[in-house]
Amino acid sequence: MKALAVGLILAVTPFSCAYAQRSADSLPAVTVDCYQSFATRTQLPERDDKDVAINNNDLQTPLTRYRLQVVDKKILKIIKDPDRPAFRDEHGKSIWQMKRDFTDKHQIISWREDLPGGIVRLFTFDFADRVLSTMDVSPANALAAGVELHVMKCST
Repeated sequence: MKALAVGLILAVTPFSCAYAQRSADSLPAVTVDCYQSFATRTQLPERDDKDVAINNNDLQTPLTRYRLQVVDKKILKIIKDPDRPAFRDEHGKSIWQMKRDFTDKHQIISWREDLPGGIVRLFTFDFADRVLSTMDVSPANALAAGVELHVMKCST
């Protein structure tokens, strides 16, 4: 009887893991504006100056940093600085270009963009909590090597 129970558990485990990791075929319909809530920058540990700066005391009305809009349930349209035409930058990411975690507990997507100077920007958006974060990682050999994190609260 124990052998049958162990065999059943071993047989079901791969299917339950595959189900838990299965990605959604579409994105939830959403249009949100995201405002900076928190920002920090730190130098990489190899550097002598180990400054950590936190910027969270801006009492002015925050600028809309990003507008996120799902198009046809397959494309996430990303608009940077939507209210400032001179700085506006717009592009889209397909659902197949992102990493997704749409299990019972999470509705999170993330993607990576390579910027000039070897900087890597990581985006993460949580559909449930409406939180967008960006993290810029500068190469270790860069003059301003470090990590910069921006956390934005989004609203409809």
